[in-house]
Amino acid sequence: MPQKDFERELRENSYKVMQVIEEYIFQNHKFPSKSQIAEITGIPKNKCDKIIDHLIKRKELYSVFGGGHGFPEVILTRDMMQSVINTQKRPEWIGEYSFEERSNIRSEMQKLEKELTKYEMFERLLYLTDVPLEGAVAFTLDWLGFKDVIHHTEIKDYADITFEHNDIKAIIEVEGTTKQGDKRKVLQLDGWIKVEIEKGERDPSQMQGFFIVNHFRETEPRARGDSLTDQAKKFMKRYQFRFLTTLFLFETVKTVLEGKLTREKAQVKLWDGEVIK
Repeated sequence: MPQKDFERELRENSYKVMQVIEEYIFQNHKFPSKSQIAEITGIPKNKCDKIIDHLIKRKELYSVFGGGHGFPEVILTRDMMQSVINTQKRPEWIGEYSFEERSNIRSEMQKLEKELTKYEMFERLLYLTDVPLEGAVAFTLDWLGFKDVIHHTEIKDYADITFEHNDIKAIIEVEGTTKQGDKRKVLQLDGWIKVEIEKGERDPSQMQGFFIVNHFRETEPRARGDSLTDQAKKFMKRYQFRFLTTLFLFETVKTVLEGKLTREKAQVKLWDGEVIK
């Protein structure tokens, strides 16, 4: 391939390759191989391999495993690799060599980090997907004062989050997507409601399904299009589920932090959900 053509391919596809790698890791909790990246992006394998190799040379990507005969080469983004490198475990004995002033600073930093983490969790509502997004939603609902908020990370075949409100159990399906929220997740939510009904622990009138979606998550939030597909809207109305975008959740939290809304009124606002147009 002529150098000029390769540079054009690189400009057009580098961002796409990087996004696919991050998306794959978040959704599958595994690192993708070169072949998988080519398949997902739709870029011919030879071209995709060259783009990846060039990004590795620029240290925007890392090859972290394989590449030999019979072993797929596994790829990781620079930010993720740096995160791994920077989390080296401190030995237990290092505490004996610490400075007193360092300990005082560390104590203050921990207080500030705890406060900073709160704001970071709220911001994550706008750009994350999969389990990290679920965690941000659960954190936010708990912070707003909803009771018995549980993020079900250990149970695969169940709702992402549940909580209690006025003796009603909220059953939540969360989705972070680069597109619109679709009917697949709505039907999945209906399945979780049926699981809850089959338990026989409460009357179906004491259950409420919620679909919370971070739609077009790569786009600046206020420039995003319609959050649900037409089919998703039909099924939401059919099952009488309630609906929230993570942007709506974020803006509600911001209003509370600014002192313009109490947490109690925020709960009422979120419980009612957004209007499905």
